[in-house]
Order: sequence, then C-alpha cells, then structure tokens
Amino acid sequence: MCISAYRRIVPLLAVLGLMTNTSAEEQIDFSRDVLPVLSDRCFHCHGPDETQRQSDLRLDQAESAIELAAIVPSDPEASEMISRVTSSDPDLQMPPPDSNRKPLSEGEIATLRKWIAEGATWGRHWAFEKPRRPNLPNEEAHPIDSFVVARLSKEGLSLSERAPNETLYRRASFDLIGLPPGLKELNASRHDSSAQTYQEHIERLLKSPHFGERMAMWWLDAARYSDTDGYQADSTRTNWPWRDWVIQSFNENLPFDQFTIEQFAGDLLPDSTAEQQLATCFHRNHMTNGEGGRDPEESRVDYVRDRVNTTGSVWLGLTLGCSQCHAHKFDPISQNDYYSLTGFFNSIDEDGKAGGGAKPYLKYKSPHAQRMIDDAQQLVQRRTAVEERTKEQARREFSPWLVKQCEQVTSGFQPWTILDPRLQESTEGSVLTQEDNGVIQVRGPNPRQDDYRIIAPTTLARVTGIRLEVLPHESHTEGKLSRGVTGEFVLTDVKLQVRMKGQSQIRDVELAFAVADVEKTAKGRNYGNVRDTLDDDPRNGWTTETHDAQQSHVAVFALADPLLLQADEELIFVMLHRSTRGDANIGRFRLAVTDQPGNAVRSLSPMPLQELAKTVAKPTSISDGLRARLFEQFLTDHRGYQLAKSSLDRARNQLSNFQHAAKELNVMVLAERDSPRSTHVLERGVWDQKGDKVRPQVLASVLPWPQEEEQTRLDLAHWLVSRDNPLTARVVVNQLWQLCFGAGIVRTPEDFGLQGELPTHPQLLDWLAVELMDHDWDLQHILRLIVTSDTYCQSSHVTPELLELDPQNKLLGRATRYRLPSWMIRDAALQSSGLLNPVLGGPPVMPYQPDGVWAEMFMGRFRYQPSQGVAQHRRSLYAFWRRSAAPTFLFDSSQRRVCEVRPRRTNTPLHALTLLNDLSILEASRALARTALLTQPDTESRVAFIFTTIVSRKPTDNEEQILTRELSSAIEFYRAEPEEAKRFLQFGQPEQQTTNMPSELSAYTVLTSLVFNLDEAITHE
Repeated sequence: MCISAYRRIVPLLAVLGLMTNTSAEEQIDFSRDVLPVLSDRCFHCHGPDETQRQSDLRLDQAESAIELAAIVPSDPEASEMISRVTSSDPDLQMPPPDSNRKPLSEGEIATLRKWIAEGATWGRHWAFEKPRRPNLPNEEAHPIDSFVVARLSKEGLSLSERAPNETLYRRASFDLIGLPPGLKELNASRHDSSAQTYQEHIERLLKSPHFGERMAMWWLDAARYSDTDGYQADSTRTNWPWRDWVIQSFNENLPFDQFTIEQFAGDLLPDSTAEQQLATCFHRNHMTNGEGGRDPEESRVDYVRDRVNTTGSVWLGLTLGCSQCHAHKFDPISQNDYYSLTGFFNSIDEDGKAGGGAKPYLKYKSPHAQRMIDDAQQLVQRRTAVEERTKEQARREFSPWLVKQCEQVTSGFQPWTILDPRLQESTEGSVLTQEDNGVIQVRGPNPRQDDYRIIAPTTLARVTGIRLEVLPHESHTEGKLSRGVTGEFVLTDVKLQVRMKGQSQIRDVELAFAVADVEKTAKGRNYGNVRDTLDDDPRNGWTTETHDAQQSHVAVFALADPLLLQADEELIFVMLHRSTRGDANIGRFRLAVTDQPGNAVRSLSPMPLQELAKTVAKPTSISDGLRARLFEQFLTDHRGYQLAKSSLDRARNQLSNFQHAAKELNVMVLAERDSPRSTHVLERGVWDQKGDKVRPQVLASVLPWPQEEEQTRLDLAHWLVSRDNPLTARVVVNQLWQLCFGAGIVRTPEDFGLQGELPTHPQLLDWLAVELMDHDWDLQHILRLIVTSDTYCQSSHVTPELLELDPQNKLLGRATRYRLPSWMIRDAALQSSGLLNPVLGGPPVMPYQPDGVWAEMFMGRFRYQPSQGVAQHRRSLYAFWRRSAAPTFLFDSSQRRVCEVRPRRTNTPLHALTLLNDLSILEASRALARTALLTQPDTESRVAFIFTTIVSRKPTDNEEQILTRELSSAIEFYRAEPEEAKRFLQFGQPEQQTTNMPSELSAYTVLTSLVFNLDEAITHE
C-alpha cells in the first residue's frame, strides 16, 4: 500500500472508532481498548444487571472472570473468552448468533488476545478515574493547541490556516454572547488584526451582560425550564425569576461549585438568602401532572426520579435513569445505588400535585419587572394618543353616516334574518325536520349524544352574529326543551363554518363572544355558562336548568370579525351535544343571522338601529343615549379606529400582565418536610412496589464518601464538586467545549459511561478539567482559554482530502461549520436591525407565531397574544415556553420535558419558510432597510451596509452585483405597483409601520430579507 493511501485510511479508521486493537509496539489500555468491547458485546448477559445475567460469569469484575477461567492472564489460548469469540459452533459462539449483537472483528479479537497475553491488567472505565493534569506535549504552545497539534501530527496533519478576522470576531461573539458583532467592532478587527486586539474583544464579550443570557440558554435546556407544567392541562407557572438568577450568576461569574451547591441545597445553607433559596428552583423545573385519575404519589415519585436523572445528565454525564427498574446493564450502578440517590430528594415537602398545589413555594418579588412596566406604560400612553386622534376623526365622519341611517330605517328595520336551511342533518340518527318560519323540529331516534349540522345560504353580504332560539314543544318531555328524561338540554359546543356551494372544503369562522337570556350558574368546568360553548371542551357548555324549561330561550354568538360572504357561499352551523351526562339534545330550535356590528351582537337588548327606526326622527331629535350607542356602533365598523383601539387594548392587557408579574410570585423551590420519608428500592421501577429500604447515599463506584451520619442534599452537592469526583469537572468542560465547537471532546455529553463515545482528545479533556478546578471552577477562564487558542481560530474551509479523512472533524484540523441554533438566528436578526431590546430579566414575552397554534391545541383555554412594543423585540431567552407548544420559530430546541444536554441541528424546509415569512425576521428586514435608506447616500453603500451588518463582512464584487440586480428588480416592481408596496409594509407593530418611500422601502426590505436568508447569515462559520 502506498504511503498516501495509508495516511488516508488509517486515520479514518482511528477517528471513527473502528479500530480497537493497537499497534504491536503500543501497550493495551484496558479502559480505551478492552472495556468498550466488553461493554458492547458482553455486558448485556455477563454484566452488572443480575436480572439479565445468563450465568455466574461477570465480565465486569476481574475476580469473576479469572475465577471461572474466562480469562487466564498471560495465556490467551487457555482463556475461555478467546475460544468462544473465535468459535464457529453456534452453540459455543459468543456473542450468540441470536443475541442481535455482531461478532467481534479480527481487530477486536486481536486486541483481547494481546491484552490477555500482556497479563490481562484490569482497570476502571476512564471516566471513573480521577483526572490528573497531563504534561503538555509542547510547553511553549497554547495548552489546547499543544494537545490538538500533537494528535494531528500523529496523522501527518496540522492546523488549518487562521480564519479571517471578521469571521473570528463573529464566531466568538455568537459563542460568548449569542449575538453578532457590531460594525464598530468589525471595523476595529480590519484595522488591527493583532492578538492583543482580539484578546480585548474576548474580554469585552465576557464582561457583556449578554454573556449571562447566552450561557443561560444552555443551562435552561439542561434544566428543562419552562413557563408551564406540561401534560394535558399545561398550566402556567411563575418560575421565571429563577431564570433571571441564572443570568445574573453567569454574569457575576459565580464559581461553578457554588453555582451547583446553591441549586442543590441553597435552602440548607446557613442563613440562606432568598436568592439562594430561589436557586433550588433548578430541581423544580420538571413537569407536574395534574390530570384527573392520576395518583399524586405516583407523580411525586416521578418528580424525585427526574431530579436524579437530571443530576446524572448535567453533572455526572451518566444515564442514571437506566437503573430505575434494574441494575445498569453497562455502568457500575445498581438499582440500590439509584434509589439511594433518590433519598436526597425524597423528603421534599411536596405531595405530587400540580398547578397551585405544587408546593413548596417561595414568595418572591422580582426586581426585574419594573422596567418592563415602564416600557409598557409608555406604549399605552402613545397608543392612547393615537386612539384619541383616530376617534376624533371618526366623530367628524359620524354625522353624515347618521343622516344616511335615518333615511334607510324610515321604512323599518329588521335586526335578524331567519335562516332557511338547505340541509339539516344529525350524526347519530336524529331526524331534523324543517317547519314554517325556519323552525327545525327533532324527531325519530333520541341518541344519548348527537351533533346537528345546519347548512343554509343567506342574503346578507356579511355576517357578524348568529342567534339560536331553543323552543319548547308538546312532543318533548313535559313540553320542555328536549326529549331527554329531564326535558332539559346541554349544548356543549357550537361551530360556524363556511363553504362554497357544491364543494366539500370548509373553513372555520371564529366565534368570540356568547350571551344568553338565561343560564345555569356554574363554576369551573361544569354545565351552565353559554360562553363555554366556544372552547371545544365537552365537559362544560350551556344549559338553562333552574329556569323555566317551558319557555323559549335564546343565545347570541358574536363573530370575532365580520364575515364577508361571496354570492355562492353558504353557512354551516354545528351544534354539539356531547355532555358526559348525555340525554340532553335540543329538541326544537331556529337560527338567524345579522350584519349589525359591536354591542348589537353582544347583548340581547334592542339594536341601536332598531331603536332609531322606532323614533322615525331627524338626527337632531335623537336622544343623547341613543346617539352614543349609534356612535359606538359606527366606531365598530370604522377600520382606522378599530386598528387603533385593538392596538391600545393589547398594550393595556400587556401592561396589566406586567404589573401582575411585579407582585409577589410563587416560585417552585426545594424545602424539606418536617418528618423525612423513608426511601425504598422500587421493584421493577413501579412507584408503589416498595422493596428494600435504603438511605441517602452517593455513588461509591464514582467516589466513595464518608457515611458516619445521614447525608443531605448539601452533602450531595459537595460530593458532586469535590476535587476527587472524576466526572463533574470533565462533564462541565466538555459542555463548554461543545458551546464553542458544536460538539464536545466526548460527543455523547449525556453519557460518559461505557456506552458513550471515547474522548477524541482524552489528555486535553483531563487537562481542562483540572484547570477548571485549579482556577476555582471559573467557567469564564475555560472559555477564555478555548476561544483564544489557534485550534478555535482556524478557518472552517475544508479540503476534499481532509473531509475524507475526518468527516466529523474529530481531529480538530479545522473549525467546524454548522447551522446556528434558531434562537440565535432570531436574536441576530433583531440585533442587526437595531430592534433588539437589551433589557435583562423580567417576565416572559410572546414573540410572533402563526395564528391559531394554541387555539387548536387547548380547546380555546389559552390564546396567544404577541407582545407589544419593545417587549416584542426581547431576546428569545425570554420567550414564553409552553411545553406542549414550544415557540414555533424554534425548530432545533430541546423539548424542555426532560433534561437535554446535546444540541439539535436541523435543516427542515419549515425552518427556511420561517426565515422568509416570520414577522420577527420581516420586521428586522424592514427596520434595517429603513436605516440603510436614511443613513447611506447611494445604492452601492446601502447594499454594502445591509450585507455587512448581517454577514459581518463586505460583499465581494460578484455578490454586490447580484444583490444590486435583485434590488433593481424589486424597485421596478414596487414603483409600478405603489399600492402593493403600501400593503406589503403594513405588518407587525403599528409603530414600525410607515408610508414613507413605500416603493423603495419595500424593495430594500425584500433585499434585506434575502440577505438574512443567506447560508452564511445563519451558519457558525
């Protein structure tokens, strides 16, 4: 084999982990070479889990393997293991042919032979050995580069060239604060490329208040933080002050050991502060289950186990959850060990309830809410002024409208138009018969539950409300309103739909309000209130029980927005009778519609035009009260005023929410109950199947700990950050490395155990772990080391040869190129456009998302209202996070249901569609386009300004030519279609909308959106 071919193939096998045998000269390392083979092929049947063990032989213990002659040190041929793994007899072969485990390769068998021949020296898994600072291969080099270059040199490779300064500044800015650099910083990088200037840039980033926000996003994923409980109810919680504590802790560079201690046991510290108690919310961020029929104790046990599993992933890099039902199949963690760990959390003063019952709580008043109140108050004031001006303009337009209405009602006014159904049907077999004057009588079978579907045209050009009359009849029970046993009805839900005649495709029409002449008083989820017919929940709805059931009753349903009908469209009204009690279907009814807006369909009182028709008077003789009602109805149809009013209403609602957030809140924290619970092993993991009693105890297989007295969560925290703990420091620096390189030195950050990947640079990992502990757990120190290394500063350019040798860049011979996370892409757009609101902390906000996402999922219980004013432009870190419907602009986020420490990557087409259409990106495009038009003198400078601001470098001549061509095409189109330009710009926040230079601004907005969608704009280069 030629040397060049050898250099291509051998490193590839080594990097991909396909070689377990070592060269003849190199001594076998048990942890690196032997243990992964045993774990992968042998431990399932001959490992720690006694429930799966197929014989007395344990290959995870040297004593058992040697005693039973599976391994005879220094004599491979006498070792039963070698004869079994080399046998072709299916009755003797290991792993057995039916085990679904592939046979050992020749290289793996050779490794086992050599290991046994060398004396079968046993050892522990590398991650369970205490890290020791290795000697630097090159004392004069940067420590990180020293290890990386030494590894590369073994493969005949070297570091790639240094990346351009603009790329480095952009890369470091994203990694340390999650935002792109500003033009001022980029200009500095061009004029001075010295290491000193770059170092100063790094220091500015580490001191930036945005550093804490960037780090918090990492920690919130690990902490499974959310603003809701999860599960079916998914109720809102107020744990966000803990999120602000995390930001502040990172900004203050709180040592990671103290950061750990306070989150595990802040409440147990002497004279603990409110903030230290708040820190323990980390272990209360799990989901809470309040579903009916769920035993609270089962939920409580789940919460306790979640805390142990999260501890395993975040601090230990171990899959502890594998030991819930049996001993871990690969790592030395027994089921007793697992439930001993649960003992640290088993006596929290909780009882498994959710929502308001999810104690213990800390009464806490956030210092970060007032700034948001001030901003919201200013927005209300500005929008109030706009609403008042628009109302005065409408008042001037009211007089001629009123004269016209007086003329039209002189011959009378018909408030409701009775529907003449074309078709009426039932889903369960009831027979719906149309009688005179639009009345529909129900006959035939009387099913327990039924849905009625009424299809009818209307002569009205628009519909604003629909009226349902429920009528008694002699054929009903006791002449009441239904044929059920009681003669009463329960209408659980109603729907209004529209379709073209002769077609099957329908569209739903939102009903926003309901009122009835009478209803049964009901609280909570029960039958009575007519408004509950709008929420898609069969457990509540309208009934007139407790009122005269031998009289007709009426309900009116107001549409959210007027429905404009085409001549060939018809209405579909659906009435659902799906109550849990059943036997309460309406027996006789009539439907009517109106085109009158406002309170005309939100009240059962006579409509304003009805009263006007009775007066048959000139406008000057109309009473003040009627005139006021008529003006109110006029305003309802006044588009300009309604836009101003709805904007003001949203701002006022937001202000109210922020004011509530500034009050004393209930934050979920840890607190011990007065009498400790006893802790038991749960047989097969079943919550109520208690086995042996255990006491709180750390993992002796990781690090033994004195057991003279009962241990607490504080002891557990100190054990985790002990200098002798072999895992925590390694796990933490690996996650910091992952933040900067996209993947860790161990590429299974949640699993440092036997089934996890080996470190690509084990000595570097240990050096960094010791460095972290020697520098008092200073995270910023490690990050500073990483981002100032030549390894980090490499170009991401890759040659075909290097890509073939090392496709996953495990050797670190280049910078890895990958897509930025969705939250970072959104924040970058806001920053580049100048819209970003830099305020730290405070209650969550609602970024734009498509209409109806929550409505579809929650039966109308939760309505999504995008935040207003500057609150809309806060960082994604502050986005309200609903577990069952995470922010829709995040396509690669963790699910926040359980702990996740490995980043997700996506290239879904939906992500591209969002980048083109999401209102946040469009608002950013418009804002940056406006800035370019106002601050740059000509087309060339504007194009360069937009490109450089977004991509952090100047465009090439070819890029500039393409962008200018696309801009010219857009300007030509919008100048020919000025109204289209105006329509295009009317989106998002009213304060951001403008009619100035519509054609030019529209064209530059399109161009800016194009640049925001470039691959380079959304990629970690």
